[in-house]
Amino acid sequence: MNEIDILFELGTEEIPSGYITPAKETFYNKILSLLKDYKLSFGSIKMYSTPRRLAFYISALQERQNDEIIERVGPSVKVAYDDKNNLTKAALGFLKSAGATEEDIYLKKTPKGEKIAVKKELKGKKALDILNEKLPEIIYKINFPKTMKWGAGGKSFARPIRWILALQNDKVWDFNLGKIKSSNITYGNRFLGLNKKIIVKKIDEYEKVLEENFVIPDSDKRKNEIKSKIINLLRNTNLLMIENNQLINEVNNLIEFPTPVIAEFDRKYLKLPEKIIISTLSKNQKYFALQEKDGSLSEKFVFISNGNPDFSDIIKVGNQKVVKARLEDAEFYFNEDTKHSLEYYVPKLQDVLFHKEIGNLFEKTQRIVYLSKYIS
Repeated sequence: MNEIDILFELGTEEIPSGYITPAKETFYNKILSLLKDYKLSFGSIKMYSTPRRLAFYISALQERQNDEIIERVGPSVKVAYDDKNNLTKAALGFLKSAGATEEDIYLKKTPKGEKIAVKKELKGKKALDILNEKLPEIIYKINFPKTMKWGAGGKSFARPIRWILALQNDKVWDFNLGKIKSSNITYGNRFLGLNKKIIVKKIDEYEKVLEENFVIPDSDKRKNEIKSKIINLLRNTNLLMIENNQLINEVNNLIEFPTPVIAEFDRKYLKLPEKIIISTLSKNQKYFALQEKDGSLSEKFVFISNGNPDFSDIIKVGNQKVVKARLEDAEFYFNEDTKHSLEYYVPKLQDVLFHKEIGNLFEKTQRIVYLSKYIS
């Protein structure tokens, strides 16, 4: 049995962070189901994902399905033949559906009596022919919270599809998705330029070639790089990263090549509650908050750059400006919100309708007060 290795990369514009992991899992499951449904053996399936690509590598894929002998059992002999021993409409319908002729008929004994039957040899299809037929359908059936249409093709995806890299045993696998034709060309990190083509000559060079062009396609490897690089960056400081696995996962799907950078904001903002500062950094900006070894929050933070590492200092200045503006807003609203106690605002609830049949929010609040006293 001949085997082939195949690599397929779908290149897109930047896909939103929250879309990527579910899409990769769906892509994997659909490919796995396809291979099982068509009885194609394989060694392993490896998935890749970045904001600008979804890819898979299948090793030792069975090149062609095995030929099969399919037996089809039809109606009983009594139903299949009339009094003159001619085939009935039921028998002729069975032969037509089975793609067989009268000469193919033989009799088969079953628990329900003797029936007519036929055998048909099914020639196995090439694996690549099956993928060429089914893969476009799989791609367009990946569900996203929102999709986009572009061009005149009428198809939709999370973001416009811009290129396809497809290799079969280090040769270009001829594949078309609408008007996009496959090649052995991919693209590196966006800062290198959108027109800089990268040729992948061999499947086993795929990851290496991309990493040389500031893309780590293996999302697990990229995630570990984020963690290890932050640890190394903080090694000779008195700072510790505040653990936030959800943020690491989100940032991992926002970048293709992580470069952590330490930045800082004015210490005057540390008078704000820690939760407000941490939320501003992590939820709004996707930055990692830091703390001193004594557990107090630091004015320093780490952001993960996807840009050219040579210009990290310039990128740092821009990020610090954005954080300053965010913290200015947070300080303003915090001061405004704490000018009065919560009780001060209760009478104002009389101006907010809860339900036209049962009054305003102030009345609802009074009911809750009464019920709370009663229950306690």
